[in-house]
Amino acid sequence: MPILENDWIKINYTGRLKENSKIFDTTLEEVARKEQVFDEKRGYNPLLCRAGDEKFLIPGLARQLVGMELDKPLKIEIPVKDAYGDRDASKIEMVPTKKLRKANLDPRVGNRVQLAGRNGTIIWAGGGRTRIDYNHPLAGKDLVFDVTIIEQLAEVEDIQKEIISRRLPGVNLEEITIETSEEPKTVVISLPNYLIFMEGLAIAKYTLGTDLHEFLEFEVVKFQDVFDYQKKEEPTEEDPAKEEDPPSEE
Repeated sequence: MPILENDWIKINYTGRLKENSKIFDTTLEEVARKEQVFDEKRGYNPLLCRAGDEKFLIPGLARQLVGMELDKPLKIEIPVKDAYGDRDASKIEMVPTKKLRKANLDPRVGNRVQLAGRNGTIIWAGGGRTRIDYNHPLAGKDLVFDVTIIEQLAEVEDIQKEIISRRLPGVNLEEITIETSEEPKTVVISLPNYLIFMEGLAIAKYTLGTDLHEFLEFEVVKFQDVFDYQKKEEPTEEDPAKEEDPPSEE
């Protein structure tokens, strides 16, 4: 059955530049290793998205998912206008190198930096000045994606868990409890205590709450940190059944 617009799905994909077939992203670890682009700092997992929804994917790819079928790979070509758009010369700026150093940023060509809340790539440095390109790294590029839809999610509880996993990567979903109620539509998420050490937890909770409100229409999102100090009783072996004494002979 074809995937409909706004269906929740999980996909595997590999994205390449059309001009030279160079991989820029993949959800498949085996592909990353084979193509020698493996990054141990990131995870390789299927991507949760909603078919046709450009909040999850670039426009050209999001739209192409509508009408696809489960487990049927498809090669999709995305032109510049439906990907990251044309390069904009006005987004290339020259800044004093000392400004980068004050922000503890390394002004070497090729480095990605964040300055004044903007992400860019250093494309030139010299004479006390640094040129930063604030265009998206894939701006001006035609792209090609190999995509497979591996799962369609129909149950609301499954969608909730996948959205949580998206914002709290690496968390064991079996350790999370989700309770919902109506009037107002509320979700209470109980999180295991080890997550308090997670870097960026406050931001993750904020974006997770926003997702649950925007996509599943929850009006109230609550988080609970659970500290369970109960001792779990270890199962004890049952005493072997006592054998009855054999009847005495009279």
